[in-house]
Amino acid sequence: MCSKLAVLVVLAVCQCGLAWIFNNIDYRMLEKSLLEEMEASEEDYDLTPEELARLRFSLIYPGTKWCGPGNIADNYDDLGTSKEADYCCRNHDNCPDSIPAGETRFNLTNDAYYTRLSCECDESFRQCLRNTTTRSAKAIGLMYFNVIGTQCFRDDYPVTGCKRKGGDKKSISFNDFEQIQGLQF
Repeated sequence: MCSKLAVLVVLAVCQCGLAWIFNNIDYRMLEKSLLEEMEASEEDYDLTPEELARLRFSLIYPGTKWCGPGNIADNYDDLGTSKEADYCCRNHDNCPDSIPAGETRFNLTNDAYYTRLSCECDESFRQCLRNTTTRSAKAIGLMYFNVIGTQCFRDDYPVTGCKRKGGDKKSISFNDFEQIQGLQF
């Protein structure tokens, strides 16, 4: 049977991408408390649904309530101590055009482990974080856009016969502009 620590790390990787594992988790303290708890129990210890729900708390970026998978806010107006970054994350979380992991919407199937948003929402998020000069906003932007490497969707010409790709991996030159635009990642 896997240790609880191994389950936590694997769950964090699967749900959130590597970037969020390293935030707000003291591995030595976590491992020590888990080992003590497991030694005190004579039975094998499995994670309960409540424990899995509590795990999500540590995957929210420190000082925020909205930056990470889901949120830990009491209500819409509840922001963490990193208010500017949290404001950006809250707006991003409430994007109306999204495709949750494993679901199909707008004739697009999201096979990623994270929710994909419209490129308009991701671009607004990036601009919001850039306008905020805090370290936490810069770290969140770096993790979301560079480390996790999320993909958004937009209504655009199909990427066929691409001659050259730009920084965001979208095609800059097309061989055929006569095709109909459609939603795509």
